[in-house]
Amino acid sequence: MNRKFLICFTVFVTFVTILLFPSESMAAKAVSLNKKKLVLAKDSTYTLQVKNTKKKVKWSTSNKKIVKVKKGVLTPVSVGTATVTAKVSGKKYTCKVTVADFSGMSKEQKEVVSYALQFVGNRYRYGGTSLTNGTDCSGFTYSVYRDLGYDMKRTAYQQLCDTKRVKKKNLKPGDLIFYGSSKASCSHVALYIGNKKVVHASTESTGIVVSDYDYRKAVGYGRVLKKATYPKDVDCNVPSYAK
Repeated sequence: MNRKFLICFTVFVTFVTILLFPSESMAAKAVSLNKKKLVLAKDSTYTLQVKNTKKKVKWSTSNKKIVKVKKGVLTPVSVGTATVTAKVSGKKYTCKVTVADFSGMSKEQKEVVSYALQFVGNRYRYGGTSLTNGTDCSGFTYSVYRDLGYDMKRTAYQQLCDTKRVKKKNLKPGDLIFYGSSKASCSHVALYIGNKKVVHASTESTGIVVSDYDYRKAVGYGRVLKKATYPKDVDCNVPSYAK
């Protein structure tokens, strides 16, 4: 009887403790941000929330030139990626924020760019095509367009040969930029997102990132989208270097 009474008493005390001190119990076990990754339009704001705590939160950002934060409210400044941190009782909770400028984009352009940016921070894997588990540069552009219903070649050089050639001055969000020492030895491809920025599967150490579009030598520019509004002075034939 004493043993049964002790068990029942312990259960009762535990239940009462949870009822009386719920916030403290939850804070010790499940403090978190409501978002770990976020794509944010430049002309919008978003409020991050720290769940399961009533304690003081100290906010900071890794790059104020990309996004500012005050009391959890994110205010975009320019296109790029930054990490926003909420510090609670000495512990840090982070959210990777990617800012994009969708102004002036067609529906198709916005669809491609916003979809591609969802995967910033994911891993690079040579030969891979998985946007979540690992992809290389051409696997990234291939998978983004494939998932949206477009027929794409697999390698960077094949994509260079198969896409419609455009001039650098006519680049539009959604276009592809090809890099290498020459057109014949094209070794890398990235997706242009506007504002002189690209998103691409970069290296094993950096994964999928946003970079300046001229971070290395470009050897060609290609277009996949056909429904968006583009300049009409573009050569729609297969480029001569692809023959």
